[in-house]
Amino acid sequence: KHQSQYILIHQALVEYNQYGETEISLSELHSSLNNLKRKDHPSEASLLEAEFQRLPSYKGWRTQNTGNREENKSKNRNVNVIPYDFNRVPIRHEEDCSKEGEHDSDESSDEDSDCEESSRYINASFITGYWGPKAMIATQGPLQETISDFWQMVFQRKVKVVVMLTELKEGDQELCAQYWGEGKQTYDGIEVQMADVNSGPSYTIRAFDIAHLKTKETQKVYQYQYHKWSGCDVPEVPKDLVSMILNIKQKLPARPVPEDSRRTRSIPLLVHCCDGSQQTGVFCALMTLLESAEIEEVIDVFQVVKSLRRTRLGMVSTFEQYQFLYDTIASTYPAQNGQIKKNSQQEDEVEFCSEVGKSDQETDLITTDLAPPRPGEIEPPEICDDSKAADGTKGTESSTNGPTTAVLT
Repeated sequence: KHQSQYILIHQALVEYNQYGETEISLSELHSSLNNLKRKDHPSEASLLEAEFQRLPSYKGWRTQNTGNREENKSKNRNVNVIPYDFNRVPIRHEEDCSKEGEHDSDESSDEDSDCEESSRYINASFITGYWGPKAMIATQGPLQETISDFWQMVFQRKVKVVVMLTELKEGDQELCAQYWGEGKQTYDGIEVQMADVNSGPSYTIRAFDIAHLKTKETQKVYQYQYHKWSGCDVPEVPKDLVSMILNIKQKLPARPVPEDSRRTRSIPLLVHCCDGSQQTGVFCALMTLLESAEIEEVIDVFQVVKSLRRTRLGMVSTFEQYQFLYDTIASTYPAQNGQIKKNSQQEDEVEFCSEVGKSDQETDLITTDLAPPRPGEIEPPEICDDSKAADGTKGTESSTNGPTTAVLT
């Protein structure tokens, strides 16, 4: 025990000597960031640029044998972004799934990830987040031939939320195959039905009911497609992205108790862009930093990005992306009279009805904030006029403006 404590202390001292102190409390964030950005001379690098340059690239630090096998090469969208073997997401074969179906996704052994006989390959990696080493999955936008594998992964890992940070095409170039359709679609034994959809200026939410045709198991999956991030290093409107993240957090499993235990969430968040690195890396970093800021009131951009780079190639690869993370946290927690103003990025919870997939028994409600207002300009929730939705709002606190609490399905 004493030896392991000594090793931890030694590692911490080595880190400190090598990289310096990079953790910042929210109360010090604005003054620290101003200091980091200051340049004494135009030709000199700022302290923030120097901090970014100190980040290890970790390129080639672990093997990528599985993704580079001849039979798997066609399953990679970008030859430069291949998952490391140690944390790639294996897809179990059907016969293994039937044996392990009753087990939680995190309890299944990932030691078989190197054994081609026991798992199928998909270009996807487990990503370390605030809640543990498998808090998120980063993957590429599916190719036409890997759509079935994508849905198998979603089902086997019990994914609740899929974050899509790309459009399907840019000009004539495909960025991501459309892995869903109108009505019911079947992908290699997984039935996917779009039950609800709503589009806004910044992002679209789609609700899917997915079912395993053999085991009859069903899951509800929400997809958030963000529209304002194509062809650029960072999002055009950071507050829209933060607002979407706040909405996503409502769909994720409840936070572990006690809060400081950081037990691994058993249901990962799945994030993809085109190749599963550029936009995906920034999003995963921002998600982790927002959790840290909310719960501990500290952030460590350097260590979060350093940790991400160990899990997948191409994560937060430009200085612009690195600075964006600092700036977004700072704008989310603005200083007011020397004090940090908390929860400035409130979300406008809107309940709406969709005609897609509506049944006589119930109408699926999705809570969203597609047009987030500025703080202090929160509009009351919209009322869903369809009388059939009344059953769906049972148990919620009501007011003259309709339900005041989110209806989550």
